[in-house]
Amino acid sequence: MNNWTASFRAIGKYSMVQKRFYRKSFMIILIAICLPTLVVGSGVKWIGTRQLEDSVLVARNHQVAQSAQRVDDYFSYLEKTATQWAFNPEFGVKLKSQETSYDYEFIRNVYTNLLLLKESNPLIDQVYIVLDRPGLVFSDSNGTMGLREQERPRFHELLNNPHSTFWLSAYQAANTVAGKGRLTLAYLLSDESAEPFGTLLIYLKQKQVAQLLSGVTLGENGATFLFNETGETLGSSNETPDSIQQQQELAHLIQRREQAKGSFVYDYGGAAYSVSYTSFKRLGKSWTYVSMDALDKLNSPVIAASNFVYMVGLAGLLFGIITAIVVSRKLYQPILELMKMFKTNSNTGKESADEIEFIGEQWRRLNLESRTLEQRLQQQLPTMKEGFLLQLLQGHFRSSDQSELEERMRLFGWDTDEVGFVVLSIQLHGSSRVKGRFHKGDQELISFASVNITEEIMKDSFLNGEIINFHDLSISVLVGCPLYYEADERSDELYRLAEQLSMMLHRFIQMDVTVCISTWVPSVVDIPQAWDEVGRIVRYRDMNESRQVIHADDYLSQGTDTIHYPFAAESEILQAIRNVNAEESIIALNKFSSELKANTTKEYLFQQGMLQLYGNLQFGFLKAGYNPFEAAPFSIQEELANLTEPADITNLFQKRVIQPYIDKIRQDSEKQDVRLKQAIERVVETIHNKYETDLSLDLFAEEHNLTPLTLSKAFKKMTGTNFIIYLTDVRIRKSKELLSETDYKINDIAEMVGYQPTYFNRIFKKNEGLTPSQYRESMLGTLPPQDE
Repeated sequence: MNNWTASFRAIGKYSMVQKRFYRKSFMIILIAICLPTLVVGSGVKWIGTRQLEDSVLVARNHQVAQSAQRVDDYFSYLEKTATQWAFNPEFGVKLKSQETSYDYEFIRNVYTNLLLLKESNPLIDQVYIVLDRPGLVFSDSNGTMGLREQERPRFHELLNNPHSTFWLSAYQAANTVAGKGRLTLAYLLSDESAEPFGTLLIYLKQKQVAQLLSGVTLGENGATFLFNETGETLGSSNETPDSIQQQQELAHLIQRREQAKGSFVYDYGGAAYSVSYTSFKRLGKSWTYVSMDALDKLNSPVIAASNFVYMVGLAGLLFGIITAIVVSRKLYQPILELMKMFKTNSNTGKESADEIEFIGEQWRRLNLESRTLEQRLQQQLPTMKEGFLLQLLQGHFRSSDQSELEERMRLFGWDTDEVGFVVLSIQLHGSSRVKGRFHKGDQELISFASVNITEEIMKDSFLNGEIINFHDLSISVLVGCPLYYEADERSDELYRLAEQLSMMLHRFIQMDVTVCISTWVPSVVDIPQAWDEVGRIVRYRDMNESRQVIHADDYLSQGTDTIHYPFAAESEILQAIRNVNAEESIIALNKFSSELKANTTKEYLFQQGMLQLYGNLQFGFLKAGYNPFEAAPFSIQEELANLTEPADITNLFQKRVIQPYIDKIRQDSEKQDVRLKQAIERVVETIHNKYETDLSLDLFAEEHNLTPLTLSKAFKKMTGTNFIIYLTDVRIRKSKELLSETDYKINDIAEMVGYQPTYFNRIFKKNEGLTPSQYRESMLGTLPPQDE
């Protein structure tokens, strides 16, 4: 209870310190950061905002004036272009004449001029010439067509216009379906009497006019539009129904202001819009260019600047608060922070007594744990080093660069400066021949003993090396060879090491030893290549040698080895398999292995010979009708690569290749016996029931899906006689019954038992020693039977 009271008192004490610090810190931060932020924000809001609004409005009006001038210039250029084309002689008196309809050259020139006029300006969509009295229409796209009767008054009214050139706000083309008209420039064509006889109509593209008007940057709900002095809209950049209605209201409002240009704020639909407009003259008519945009978009830079200042002020306030917390903890509570860092449930009792002692005790505890962890790391360092070297040999660091690998090797105590590398591979063989000394699970024990012997031998060499134990009767030594040693000196030392290793390991382990020396590689990244090299050359060992040293530089120059394949032993294996004799197959396989080993001393040649045997066995299985691929799949190449002893390879062949096939034959034989027994029973039953029909062995074989030979052997095995004798015996016995018990004619009896009469007499006499008539007479007592 006292400990809890002391703890609460200590917490209360520290809380008072924190309270005073936070109170002072907050006062300073509020005065130093918040007050200037509020002053600057208010100044921007009340002083800068209004000035920015005025600047934005002036810039807006200037932009609208420039856009209006650009629109005015563009339409002025279009009017001048149309006027020039209207004075074209092709559009004169001759066009008025009725005879021009037969003047094809003239008509072609008219169409050409209309097309040229259309292409002269991107705003032009269509060009029409409407002749009043003939009622003809010349079009740049539709050719010549007659003017419909109901449309003549509409086009005739154009000739009464007091001006020769004028604009039409929404005028439809001739012979078109009723719809929305387009902005059209009209020019009256007249002859020498100045009386107009037709109209040149230039229809403008609605989209292009909208693009021309949208020169001012607008928001989503903004729009620029053009209207004439009667309030008719000539073009607009926003033609949505709501925007069109808003534009019509604005046009009437601007007309009531009776000012050539100006700007004002316009409220519509609960939103405020800034409206700027300016007027200009076109062909004696007043046109007004209007631009409206949402007021919040125009003021968005000001609002954004003000909000930014407020956000900076708020961020400064938050930063000041965080700074106060951090500084107060760092300046006034270092001991408390240390106690929180070291605090555990097991030592809370000591916390209230003496904080310094508590911190010191925890510091000593951490030092003790650090030393313990360091000792454990030193104990695990050899295992880590071996794991790294194993991965390096096997090529798991191929993606790493040389500098990274050298740095990691230096961490494990290697000096990689001006050092090359050689890999020594030590392979132990013959474990199957020393079964009295080692058991099946003693491979790791043998490998461990080999590592110890190798370490002792490496101590006497001037070359440094690291030993990697693969725990499968093979070890490797990564040897570092400094570059200041001559190549001959280095090679002699490696040979000496290899010879000593093979001799000592063979002496103490009592197993065959093969030591392979890789070529010298200059860098760390080439070490996997050297390890792969010794893995290949170990297959060139002589299986009759108890210990040997193979150098990668020498094995290719040893010449070509020959292989003497034991064909006779292979034939014995195949014959034993055909006889389904597992014991004989094992004897024949051991004989094959012994002869192959005696004829081919090299390991790789022995493996090639066993691969050849495997292929021949597979071929023999296929010829016998057995699919060898139905068995459990395995890779013979991979299995042979992991085995070095002939006895192990022979055992693999017996268990994985030969024995499954023999088991399969035995299973099939048992199934075949049951099937043949059922077939023979049905054949015998058929013979007794249908002996008078034409029966044959081929017929029964086809019926039961068997070969005639197989059926014949099975029939004789089960009945003790062959098929023909059995069938003949059944027919003769039936004929004897008919001869003795009925008075049928001999010829009728012959057909009743399935024979021709002449053949029946011969076969009956051959089996009974009497002709059928003699047999009947003997059975009636009129003729004594005759001996054969």
